[in-house]
Amino acid sequence: MTIKTKPISVKQAQTQANLVIHAVELPSAKVELCAFPELQAETIVVTEQHSVLSLGLSRLLEQAEGRYTSFKAPRFRRFGTLNFRPADIPFEVRVSQGKYHTIRCRFNTKTLHDLGITTSELDEAQLEACFDIHAPRIEDAMMRLADEVANQSSDSATLIGALLTTIAVDLSRYIHDAKHRELPHRGGLAPRHLRLVFARLDQLGAPPSVAEMAALCGLSRYHFMRAFKESIGESPSNYAQKILMARARALIASSERPLGEIAQELGYTSNTAFSAAFRRHCGRSPRAWRACLR
Repeated sequence: MTIKTKPISVKQAQTQANLVIHAVELPSAKVELCAFPELQAETIVVTEQHSVLSLGLSRLLEQAEGRYTSFKAPRFRRFGTLNFRPADIPFEVRVSQGKYHTIRCRFNTKTLHDLGITTSELDEAQLEACFDIHAPRIEDAMMRLADEVANQSSDSATLIGALLTTIAVDLSRYIHDAKHRELPHRGGLAPRHLRLVFARLDQLGAPPSVAEMAALCGLSRYHFMRAFKESIGESPSNYAQKILMARARALIASSERPLGEIAQELGYTSNTAFSAAFRRHCGRSPRAWRACLR
């Protein structure tokens, strides 16, 4: 008989001994793979002791939003799969009931300060940009970090240290660029077009074609492809594939559904094709990925 547990608060979850599945601590940061239990719906104020970069490894909660209340016109912003929570800055969090897996990096203050990130000096645009980070390079490095932390060997500390340095540098660049991100980017997509594309990519089912994304923006296929790559740093088809794989990871981690059923939901014609694509992107099979999160 399955015993149904009562949902708990985020603060209660943080104190549970079995929250962290795998962990590695280096001078620059502590990396943790976490399996959050069923959380209750709540609105709380949180202040992180360390600056935390987090990547969701399972489906996001139906509602997960935050806002910094120190600004004159605070608004809740959706937490994305990748987000950054600066240390010592109180923010209000609103979440729905649910559970999820994540990898998080708790950075040493000096590590970020040496790269020019001083949390007390971040402006409103920079802080709001941290709720939902679209940075493929950081996501790729975080994924490799998750795999290395879950499957450690004698030389893992060296690789993890190198990955943390790469992630921190790219995070610093992202935050410093955030002041200008809402301005029209010459040669790139306008912010409103990016929001339309991201919203479409977040929808369930097979990813949209390049032609469909271009039509959403009212642009020709060629113009859209060039502008998207200028804004994001990679082609729209590659980025759409990464979003699809993020959704695949979420479905695999958050349920025991058959892999063939998940493959079909994601638009693959066979489980073999899905497994091959997943292995290319994540470095291991869907079955092995599910096992490393247990």
